[in-house]
Amino acid sequence: NLAYLNTNFCYNAPQTMELIRQNASTLKHLVLSAFGVDITGIIQGNGTALAEYPHLETLDVDYYSGWRTPQQRSFDGAAPFPRLRRLICRDDYPFSDELVLFRGNAATLEHLHLPLTQSLANTLIRHGVFTRESHPKLQYVILLPPPGIMEDNGTDNLDLVSIDGSDEPDYVQLMLDIAPGAAVRKIYYWAPRRLTPPVLSLFGKHVFLQVLVMPELRLSIWDAMTLIRLLPLLSDLHALAPTLDPLPAGVTSDGLVPYVLSNYSPMAVRFRCWHMEGAIHDKHLIDAVTPVLLLALACRNFDYAAVTRNRRYLFAGQLERAIDKPSFEAFAPRLRRLIPLSGF
Repeated sequence: NLAYLNTNFCYNAPQTMELIRQNASTLKHLVLSAFGVDITGIIQGNGTALAEYPHLETLDVDYYSGWRTPQQRSFDGAAPFPRLRRLICRDDYPFSDELVLFRGNAATLEHLHLPLTQSLANTLIRHGVFTRESHPKLQYVILLPPPGIMEDNGTDNLDLVSIDGSDEPDYVQLMLDIAPGAAVRKIYYWAPRRLTPPVLSLFGKHVFLQVLVMPELRLSIWDAMTLIRLLPLLSDLHALAPTLDPLPAGVTSDGLVPYVLSNYSPMAVRFRCWHMEGAIHDKHLIDAVTPVLLLALACRNFDYAAVTRNRRYLFAGQLERAIDKPSFEAFAPRLRRLIPLSGF
């Protein structure tokens, strides 16, 4: 009797399906690699009864349909995975019966990794998969668009939402506007688009957000401070080095400090660190000095801007010189604490 099975369906798929069904009563972890084959046989073979996996906790499916589409089969309300805790689908969603993997395990499901079409997203939302009431233990979620489809979704009640791949406004809307007020604590936002006011407002609905990772974006410091003000619990931001441009209307470089103090400071937020992502060029690092200092003026808890190790001393030196400029010298004691921490 098997408890763990890792399969590769390159050959003898029907026999492998039968082996899996024969051990359904004892399996706890099942990993499937299935390319271009129909895998509905893990639930029901030709002329056989529906299989049930009463102890299965992990179902990890690396499935790509290739030239085939999932067989159009309905399992008539079957709940074959009643104790499932981790459901991972790495490419295509393998079943035309969109709910078969979710029936009966609402009380146990903790980890979900899915490629979502619009149809699947709508089905799962309609049946309450993304609500705290229906899935009380669901904490870790990655939702991705399937191959070639730029559609995705957002979620309620979750610890992690990964937003991957698309630059389309509808995609962003779908991902972030599903559940206003959701208890999402961490978001990976991979789309290389600037944060327009509508997108900023969508992020602002995730008021429990603590960590925001946007490794492809170079934010202006003004968009960043707007985002931080919308997210009072945000502590860490991962993005490219910030820019000063475009300046607000009517504001000159000599008027930056009073403008920030009158419009943004002090913000009652927890923001503490800007992690500068990607390859840090000297120019980008030098250009980021003034924005970082302005951010420090606006956020009383801001501790440091993290840069790559080989740029640490350059950045610290640039901060030192900038703080000695007349526009910042009045705030030097408060700002100087950034210097020993820059790069960590």
